[in-house]
Amino acid sequence: MEDNRSNTPSISPAAIVVAAVFIIVSAIGINWFTSFVPVVLPDQASAESKSVDELFYILVIIGGVVFFLIQGMLLISVIFFRARGDDRSDGPTYHGNPLLELIWTIIPSLVVVFLAVVSFNVWSQNSEPKAAVNMINGEEIAIKVTGARYAWTHTYETGRLDPDGDPIVINSGDALHTYIGQNVDLELRTQDVIHSYWVPAMRVKQDLLPGNPAAGGRPTEIRFTPIRVEGAQYPAEYPIVCAELCGDGHGRMRGTVVVYEDEQQFLEQFYDPAIHAILNPPADPVLRGEIVIQEYVCHSCHVLDSLGWTSRTGPSLNGIADRAGERVPGQSAEEYIVTSVWDAAAFLVPGYAEQMAQFGPDQPDTYQMDAEQLYSIVAYLCTQGEQSDCDLENSTTAIPEAIKTVFGLEVDITFGQGDGEATDAEV
Repeated sequence: MEDNRSNTPSISPAAIVVAAVFIIVSAIGINWFTSFVPVVLPDQASAESKSVDELFYILVIIGGVVFFLIQGMLLISVIFFRARGDDRSDGPTYHGNPLLELIWTIIPSLVVVFLAVVSFNVWSQNSEPKAAVNMINGEEIAIKVTGARYAWTHTYETGRLDPDGDPIVINSGDALHTYIGQNVDLELRTQDVIHSYWVPAMRVKQDLLPGNPAAGGRPTEIRFTPIRVEGAQYPAEYPIVCAELCGDGHGRMRGTVVVYEDEQQFLEQFYDPAIHAILNPPADPVLRGEIVIQEYVCHSCHVLDSLGWTSRTGPSLNGIADRAGERVPGQSAEEYIVTSVWDAAAFLVPGYAEQMAQFGPDQPDTYQMDAEQLYSIVAYLCTQGEQSDCDLENSTTAIPEAIKTVFGLEVDITFGQGDGEATDAEV
C-alpha cells in the first residue's frame, strides 16, 4: 500500500477560482441579508434600540462570514478532494500545520475579544443611570413594575397627597404610559418566581429576581428613552412580554407600553384623568369596584365575561355570586367572597393549584388592598350572577359586616365620595 504520510496537500487553480467566486458571492449575500434585517426587527422605538441593532448587525456579519466560510470549505473539499474513479488507496495523512493552527486560534480569539468589548460598551451605555428620570410636570417620580403569575402591574408614585393626606398612587395595570423623550427608569420586583420584562421595540429586557417576600421581591432596574418612530400614530403601543418561563400562563403574561407624542398629550390623556378618577371615584360601590378590581392582577388568571377576561389558570368568576353562598356551610356569600379575595389560601377550588396572589393591607406595594377597596370589589362581584346569593338590597351593610366578621375591620363606605383636590407632598 502506498505511503502518503509525507504528502502535502495541493490546491488546483480551479479550486482557487471557485473559492474566490464563493467569497464574493458570500459577501454579496451577507450584505443583502443585513439590509433585509430592519424589515424583520420591530420599530426602533427607543434611543437604546439603535446601538443594540448596530451590535446585532455586527453579530450577523461575523456569523455569516463564519458560516459561509465553513460551508464553502466543506463544499470545495468535497468537490476537489474526493476519491477519483476506482482509487481505493488510503487518503493522505497529515500531522498538522502549526501556522494554520496558530491562525485559526488567534483569529477567533480576536473576534471574541472584539465582540466582548463592543457588547460591554453597548450594555454600559444603555444601562447607565440618566439625569431627570420619569419627569412629569417638572418633577421626578417613581415608576414601579410588579411581575406576578401571570400579569404585569405598573404604579406611579405621584408625590401628591389626597385631602386625607394619603399618597396618590396611579395603578395603570398592565400598561406602562410614557412619552417621547422621557428618560424612563423602572424599578422591577417579582411576587413569586423569576420573570423577565421584555419590550422588543425598546430593545430592553431585564429579569425580575425573587427575594424577601415581605419586601416585595428583590428590586432590579431597567432604563430606556422613547423616541419618535417615522410614520407612527401617537399614542403608539408596543408589546411587553415575559421572556422567562414562569408557568402554564406564561404565554399570556403580556402588557403594553403606550408612548404619547409629548408630555402635554401624556398629561391630558392619561396622567391628569387618572388622578381625577382617584380623587373622585363613583359613589356607587359597584361601579367603584368595577374600576378597582381592574387595577389588580385578577385578569391574569380568571375568566370574567363582563370585563373581557379570558385566562383559565384560576377558576371562572362568571356567576360567582350564584354559588358563593353554598361554598362553605355557615358562611354567607359576602363572607365567602371577602375571604377568597383577601386570604387566597383559605379556600382552594378543586382542580386548581394554589397560585393566587396575596392581597390585603399588609401586602407590599401593588398588592396592598385596604378594607374600602375590598368592600367595593366584593360589591361588584356580588352582581356577577343571575340569582345572586348576596343581599344586594342591603349591600352597604351586609358587605361591611362580612369584612368585620372575618377580619375584624371597620369599613368607611363613604370613602372617596365628593370632589377631591390633590396637594403636593412635602419633600
